[in-house]
Amino acid sequence: MTDSKTIDTYNSSANEFYKYFKSIGPRIVDIERGLGFVSAKENIKAVEIGCGDGRDGVEIIKRVGWYQGFDPSKEFLEIAGRNIPKSSLVLADDMSYDYPDNIDIVFSFASLLHTSKEDLQKVFNKVYISLKTGGIFYISLKESKDYQQETKKDKFGERIFYYYNPEIIQSIAGNLFETVFEDHQTIGETNWFNIVLKKI
Repeated sequence: MTDSKTIDTYNSSANEFYKYFKSIGPRIVDIERGLGFVSAKENIKAVEIGCGDGRDGVEIIKRVGWYQGFDPSKEFLEIAGRNIPKSSLVLADDMSYDYPDNIDIVFSFASLLHTSKEDLQKVFNKVYISLKTGGIFYISLKESKDYQQETKKDKFGERIFYYYNPEIIQSIAGNLFETVFEDHQTIGETNWFNIVLKKI
């Protein structure tokens, strides 16, 4: 995500988002599901794309040997630093982040939904290089029948969203990854899907 308006919204409304996310809680089911596909059972190395305020990082850290989260919002990272003070946090977006080598799993919870299809292909290439063979890429995104872009204004501010579906994601993944899990859910008026990809 390199859209400045979206990043500005997360910076200016970081505390409001933090209160909102705190009321929802961390994605423990998703975290444990993703780690269940990892072949290593100890000293797991995990990266989280768009770690935000650290609400999921808190739970990921409990279950892995090494964790690094990154986010383009400086204000979010300040909150994350208080929530998970012993963690490694980096100010970067999904395009500028220097993905480490030999990672077991990369989580992206509702973060790549700010990334266009063209840039997402580049992110997939970076993640592929970063992951071990058999490594896991766990993604949650807003779902629609066709790929589309939406500029949304709400109480938090203005943000750009991109809608995908599992077929589009698998086409972007090409022969780099295979799908090992997917599910779908509706939250409010928004359709979402989770997709778990394994590096071939």
